[in-house]
Amino acid sequence: MNSMYEGISDLVDKLPDGLRRHSDTVKSIAENLANVHNADADLAVMAAKGHDIARLIAPHDLLKHACEYKIPLTDVDRQIPMLLHGPVGAEMLLSQFPTLPDSVYRAIYWHTTFNAGLDDIGKIVFLADKLDPQKSTRYPYQRLLQDLSEKNLNRAVKEFLNREIISLVNQSKLVHPRMLEARNMIIIG
Repeated sequence: MNSMYEGISDLVDKLPDGLRRHSDTVKSIAENLANVHNADADLAVMAAKGHDIARLIAPHDLLKHACEYKIPLTDVDRQIPMLLHGPVGAEMLLSQFPTLPDSVYRAIYWHTTFNAGLDDIGKIVFLADKLDPQKSTRYPYQRLLQDLSEKNLNRAVKEFLNREIISLVNQSKLVHPRMLEARNMIIIG
């Protein structure tokens, strides 16, 4: 597993400085949350390190890769291809590292829209990505999210999804159907 992490790190090291810094920040936050919640810190760190590996791929190329990888597309994905950087990144890493742990694959795949079936590693990476201080303007409730993340991952995810969906609706922006589905499934239990 160590050589796989090193391979992912080598790929991330080729990204621009800002994205590398974000990856390292998310990795640190994820490691802390994993320790707080007695989750596998090695898996959390690996997923956090690689979560944005496809972030800089052009929108038309994300759509092309999604088709090549047979990733199911929604109308929202077609309108906002950037949302595909998680699924495409997960597939890219799986093709390079065939023994990539499923928990890492799923955490990377769903780190943007979330999925109600995610394990704690997926929840940790999802939240750690939102808790990067560079995103404090976008998420002004970050402090609350940090507090909730340390106490209860499900409550933190639900809080984020509620606020993000309201924000998107108030801005007349599209809301990804998987985000809505995940929020509803969390409430249903």
